[in-house]
Amino acid sequence: MEQIEKQSELMTEIIPVPGKNGGARPGAGRPKGSLNKISAADILDAIDDTLGIPYAVQLALNYQRAVYGQDAYLTAKYDQFLLSKVVADRVDITSNGQTLDVQLNFVPRELPEYITITPQ
Repeated sequence: MEQIEKQSELMTEIIPVPGKNGGARPGAGRPKGSLNKISAADILDAIDDTLGIPYAVQLALNYQRAVYGQDAYLTAKYDQFLLSKVVADRVDITSNGQTLDVQLNFVPRELPEYITITPQ
């Protein structure tokens, strides 16, 4: 019986009060202009210091271990990760980095009158 009473007390604490949910709260969130407490560069530097080798080299070694260990799942995950990073670095192969001077000429054309179609 005590267990049921404790649960019912907890349930009354959890049930929200109508009209007090949602919306912005004054002073909530991170202040504007504040910086992240830790940056990605700091994390990578710490990993480099801890491992004694650059993180990119560690990724390559882990990938090599997955390939040599014939772990198809992990190798596919590394392939997906590495390709997403390579594809994310967009390379312009069409204009060799030069600005293209493109002029589009559209021929003006008269559109037919609006026709109202009534269902039958």
